Amino acid sequence: MRRLFRLAKNIAFHPDPKKRIIITLWYCGLGIFVNFFCLQVFCMPVWWAAALCILFFFAIVSMSFITNDHLKMVLYFLLGIGVPIAVYCIIFLADPFENHCNYVFFTSAILFFGAGLLAFIPFYLLWHICKYYMAAGKKYRRIIKFGIFLPVFILIFYLVNFRMYINNVKKLGASATTTDELVKELPANYFTERMLGLHWKYHTRLEFVYDGWRPPLNDPFLVIALWTVVWPNFRDLKKWPVYNWEAIKYYHRKFPDNPLHINCPCSFSPDGRGYIHAILDSAPPQYFYTTDTSK
Repeated sequence: MRRLFRLAKNIAFHPDPKKRIIITLWYCGLGIFVNFFCLQVFCMPVWWAAALCILFFFAIVSMSFITNDHLKMVLYFLLGIGVPIAVYCIIFLADPFENHCNYVFFTSAILFFGAGLLAFIPFYLLWHICKYYMAAGKKYRRIIKFGIFLPVFILIFYLVNFRMYINNVKKLGASATTTDELVKELPANYFTERMLGLHWKYHTRLEFVYDGWRPPLNDPFLVIALWTVVWPNFRDLKKWPVYNWEAIKYYHRKFPDNPLHINCPCSFSPDGRGYIHAILDSAPPQYFYTTDTSK
């Protein structure tokens, strides 16, 4: 039992930095491979989320080998940013709409298939951050805290603006008589693009069945806005296009220059092969080849 505990402890955070990197690269690399080519859980992150994930992972694997003080400050800041990233992944995997019970399934999957271990990668990375935080001096701890709270402040600002947008949609929906009239009055801005792209362009939940098919993009801020702003007010969003084919149609009318089809590994996998066909089957062809918004 002691040997097993020691083995688990070494795997979680090996005292040898070189072996620690090998374990981290193997564990996370396996998770990325399985996610994109075997069993899709997370869809492709939007560009800013992908950039932050890459920088955070670089900080994790290089922390023990960087000696320059200025570079270490940057790495500690990136470790701090990694905390909200990992927490978001944990909440997304647990699924607030399933009462955060999905980890019961993942734990069972460890016993029967072993694949459930991949769902614990965010915990693994959080543990690394905790270990580096405990070993850091006061200056570096402050930098980590700054890295944690900066994205949170940006998120709060984002959610406040998203709530203002939803309140405006409520007012427009109350006065509009049809969905066409509502969409015509919507501003062609970032929030409208995200809202009209829900469930077919932007992934919102762990289980793709709830999305109708596999959307290719994951925007963490959008998903958090759904949890906190959109769903609590969804019944008040009168005339909003609910079904995916309606959303695709209105999305193209509002944003004719934006692509409707996003190439991603999951859209070609057995798990998500319905995505391409759903895009082609869900809206009439004219919505893909015309910029005439009168149609």
